This record gives sequence, structure tokens and C-alpha cells, in this order.
Amino acid sequence: MGRKKNIEAIVQILILIAISCLLIDAMISKKVNYYVHPRFYLGIWISIVILILFAISLISKVKKARHNVNVRHYMIFAIPLVAALLFPATGVNSKDMTLKNSDITALNSEENIDNKTDTASTDSKIYNEENVINEEASTAEADETDSTQEIQDANTPEEETSDISEKYTQYEKNGVMVINDDIFAEWYNDVYDHLDSFKGKKCKYLAQVYSMDDFKENQFLAGRYFMVCCAADLVGYGITCETDIRNELKDEEWITVEGTINEYQYNGYMVPLLTDVTITKEEAPDVTYIYYNNY
Repeated sequence: MGRKKNIEAIVQILILIAISCLLIDAMISKKVNYYVHPRFYLGIWISIVILILFAISLISKVKKARHNVNVRHYMIFAIPLVAALLFPATGVNSKDMTLKNSDITALNSEENIDNKTDTASTDSKIYNEENVINEEASTAEADETDSTQEIQDANTPEEETSDISEKYTQYEKNGVMVINDDIFAEWYNDVYDHLDSFKGKKCKYLAQVYSMDDFKENQFLAGRYFMVCCAADLVGYGITCETDIRNELKDEEWITVEGTINEYQYNGYMVPLLTDVTITKEEAPDVTYIYYNNY
């Protein structure tokens, strides 16, 4: 009669190896891109190594049989393993696509106007209540302020006046800024924050087609999903495009869009608008998300 085995140790080893295999498959197949930022890849590989080492350390316990072993509580680990096999990894395409902070910016603009009005009213009251009594003292204070300001101006370096769009000159081909995924997030934010600097310039990038309820019939969003840390913080951002072939485009299909950057007002906020648009239909890339590199 053969020796009995430690069933609990065997189950533990199988669970550790199964989790390791799933993680290895996700890393090699790049399915992990759907869930976490690439900066965590090193940590995932380290976790895989640790899991395998744990499994190896349990091999010596296999021959040490134990009585009255209950392995049913290990069934909880089977739930995520089975789910990973039954539900393949897929990208997120159900979240809303929008313009960068358009609604928030418009709301903040209204609040700022109200705040400025209230502040101006309050300052006026204070000014009327606190008129200057001693003109000589006021004049002396003004002279001192002017003198201090002159010193500060002499010590303050000139403000940088360079065109922020110039940093993308290195990506231009035949007068068109070719925006690849590695610089897309930075470029996108710069266009929104410094729109005047980019007006009239041509750009080209890979995107998906999305609709907005309040868009015109010839408008759509050419956007991507942005990830800061993991799938939980995915946000879809895009730039409005105008084209006569809008009805030939399907939502969520991949295209390369090329056009000239202009501006238009949306929800009380000036946002970019691509005109003279040229569209080329594309296959979905291996990596569909844009990852922020400055976090």
C-alpha cells in the first residue's frame, strides 16, 4: 500500500501554479494592458516569481500526510480562476467619451464670474468705508511700493514666450504633426490648455469614432481611452471632427484622422475642432489605451 499524500499541500501548489500561469499568459499576450498601467509590469513579474517559489517550497510537504484534511475552503480560489477562463480579457468600450473637462470648465467659468462679481461689490464697500485720510502717508507708501516693484522686476527673469506647439515640431512629417500613442496624452492636454498655440496646425493620430448627443450631423469625436493607474480610472477623451462622410462611420471603429486644428464653442468653453478632415479606416491596435506617463 503506497504512502498517503498531503492533499492540502497539493491543492495549494496547484492554485499557486494556476495563478502564475494565468499571469504569465496575460503578460505574454498583453491582455494585462486592459487592466493595469505598464509601469506595474515589473511588479507583476516579481509577483509571478514569488508565487512559483512558494509552490516549490511546498513540494517537500507533499509526502507528509495529514489526517482530517478539509480542502473545501480552498474552493474560493477556484472562482477567479474559472472566471478568468470563461470570460476572456476584452477592452472597455462602454464608458462615455467626452471632451476634456468641458462641462466642468464651463461650470467653473460661471462660478468664477459670480465670485468676481461678489468680490468686486465687497471691495467697493470696503473702499468707500476706508477712504485715505492722510494723503502724504499714502504718497510715501506708493513711492515705497514702486521702489520695491522695480527691484523685483530687475531680479525676475523674463517669462518664457516660446510657442508650446514647437515641442511637437520633431514629430512633423510634411507639415503634419504625427501623434503616436507615447506622446498622445501630453499632446492632447497641451492642445486643450494652449489652443491658440495650435490653431491652424495639422495633426494626425489613431482614434476611435464616438458620437455625442448634442453634436451636429457632420460631427463626431475622434478619441481614445486614457489610463492613469488601472481600468477603474479609464476616461474617454476626444477631439471634435467635422466631415461630410460622418454617416459612413460606425461608432467605436478605428480610424486614422488627419485635419487642421481650429476652435469652436461648446458648452460655453472654446475647444479644439478638426476641419479639412481626412479619414483612413484602420484595424484595432494591440494596445488600445493611452497611458499617462507623468504619474
